[in-house]
Amino acid sequence: MFLTVAPAILLACAGLWLLTHVVRNMEANREAFEDLRNEKWKNLMHDVQGQLRRKSDVKRETVLRQVLAEEPYAQAAFFWRKGEGLVCNVDVPPDLAAQFPPDFSWKEKGQTPRQRALQAYGDYLVAWQRIQGEKEVAGLLVGNPERLPFDDPTMLYWVGGCFVALVLLVAGVGAWLLVRAAHKARLDALTKTNFVSLVSHELNTPLTAIIPYAEMLRKGQITSDEDRHEAYEVIAEESVRLKSLVAELLDFSRLERRTKKFTMTDFDTAELVQNVVRLMRGRFPENAPSVLAEGQLPVYADADAVKAILINLLDNAAKYAPGAPVEVVAEKGGTGVRVEVRDRGPGLTPDGLRNAFTRFWRADDSTTASVGGFGLGLTIARSYAREMGGDLTCAAREGGGTVFTLELKETENG
Repeated sequence: MFLTVAPAILLACAGLWLLTHVVRNMEANREAFEDLRNEKWKNLMHDVQGQLRRKSDVKRETVLRQVLAEEPYAQAAFFWRKGEGLVCNVDVPPDLAAQFPPDFSWKEKGQTPRQRALQAYGDYLVAWQRIQGEKEVAGLLVGNPERLPFDDPTMLYWVGGCFVALVLLVAGVGAWLLVRAAHKARLDALTKTNFVSLVSHELNTPLTAIIPYAEMLRKGQITSDEDRHEAYEVIAEESVRLKSLVAELLDFSRLERRTKKFTMTDFDTAELVQNVVRLMRGRFPENAPSVLAEGQLPVYADADAVKAILINLLDNAAKYAPGAPVEVVAEKGGTGVRVEVRDRGPGLTPDGLRNAFTRFWRADDSTTASVGGFGLGLTIARSYAREMGGDLTCAAREGGGTVFTLELKETENG
């Protein structure tokens, strides 16, 4: 859980720090740039002042037009004289020209304007310079005065807003991951609790039969040979069952820790299938499984693991489809050999088909209520198949029942 949420929190913190750093640097860069920009226009207007001094109005207009031609950001020019207004107007928009009447004062609130070359007048920027005190002033109308990419505050707000949205998104994803991890932790804890309860119940079931008979035999309470034989039979059967349960738990533990070792060899699947069916005939007293496995079906796998898978599938058929006909078919298919175990039992629901290989899952219906086990058999069987490079799947059988399909890799010699 920590490994999932920590990156989101670190990203959000790094994003906030970066945004603060960028804003601070942008402010510093803006101030430095404006100082340089104003210095440029100050120098330009000082040069214009020297060219306009002691010249006639006609010559002054010629000088201003020449400056406009040389300076790409200067869009208009004017020369203002106190008492007369704009005596020289070169492309100044009428709305701006109307702001400079004959008695216009180049002071703001009684104070001389700051020594900055660019001043805002309405929607325009004007670079100006006094020629003689406040009696004559020359000016240039400036457009797009070399703005920085983020010099516009609106752009800064857009960038900041987008970044805040990104931080909120990351925080939201982090919170979702946190809730999801907490939910998963609760489910894992519940699964473990249920598993402990299930293990306790399943291991206790054979012990409840073994302990009383063993105690009666120890105390000599069973006197007849027939009763003693029955007690020995019960103890032996339940001991085998108990050993099988413990072995299932050990196999699952090895698979979880990936310490299960497989001995891969070449062998004939058809022969192995025949042997397993013969071994399991006792589990089908009413209707023994039929086998279709002809010819040589060589595969490259662990023979003991394949045998364990087939035993598990046939044992499930005996438990969940008692009395129903069962078929075992082995044939070449896909890139290797396919072994199918088909039954005509009640079959699995769509939910059962999806969860058949989920660990600890058991179908919750009347057909499985009396069947013991941890719900690990099919999980282990599929893990075996996949560790050997094959697979184990299940599907509903047409006409009723279930089909389990084991796919194995063909022997490397083909």
